[in-house]
Amino acid sequence: MPLAAVSGLLAVWQPATLYLAALAVFGLPHVLWEMAWVWRLWRDRVPRFVWCGLLAALLLQAASRLALWLGRIDAPTAAACDAATLALALLATLGVARRLPAGHRVVFVVAALSLPVALVAVADTPQVFGVLAVLAIAHNFTPVGLAPPSACIGAWPARGVLLALFSAPILLFVVLAFAGAPSASGATRPAEFGWIQQHAPQWVDALLPALVWAQCLHYLSVIHLMPRAIGSTWRGMPLRPLALAASILLLAYFIVDYPAARGLYAVAAGMHAWLEWPLILLAVAGLASREPDDRALAAS
Repeated sequence: MPLAAVSGLLAVWQPATLYLAALAVFGLPHVLWEMAWVWRLWRDRVPRFVWCGLLAALLLQAASRLALWLGRIDAPTAAACDAATLALALLATLGVARRLPAGHRVVFVVAALSLPVALVAVADTPQVFGVLAVLAIAHNFTPVGLAPPSACIGAWPARGVLLALFSAPILLFVVLAFAGAPSASGATRPAEFGWIQQHAPQWVDALLPALVWAQCLHYLSVIHLMPRAIGSTWRGMPLRPLALAASILLLAYFIVDYPAARGLYAVAAGMHAWLEWPLILLAVAGLASREPDDRALAAS
């Protein structure tokens, strides 16, 4: 894919510049785009009361991140809220346990209970920043878990295409880690690099280009590849004029005050990232094996 290759070259050559530009231009559009196709793919698989629980958790997380942006709470408090709200979102998935095959039900219930307990256990400790850093890095690879099992991109299974695509930044990291990466000292980096710089500084220079490339591939997957995988029932993002206006306004804010705009964008970014993990848990449990009704998708 030409776009994937070009973004990889830019990530090696100018990772900080690519990170800044890609986040400002594609950050909010990819959030809105993903919310649209996730709803179409999953709304008939997940009971309404589970959606209500997920929405409540996401609104709490958005409120905490908005409070951080406004300066009402500090970073440790916001991090604790992030961990707690993800725990609530995962717990909300327990409502589908009775719909799962008997062989998957026990494993699913154990996972849906143990993961939130682990998150709450670290929520008020310094380790929460490490957990959130890992989740932020792993988030770039979530399209693999969200792709429908039977979906195809062209003639190829969607999950196979996405796995091959996202293996590239992992391979890049391995190569740079052993061959040596140019120093990126002083460059603007993703927020999770604060924790990495403190605990594993030897990996920062190799990880930055790989992570920036993975982020660009995430945007490519969400905006272009996943809609192709959904197929003919996909009609694009609803409320396009409003979405376009919001994206343009946020881009202008990025140009005027990049740090503040990134903090505001984190409100939307957190909601879509925290929605992905419960859905991936449901997919691993087997809920994604039931394809939604094509007629329902087409009518939406």
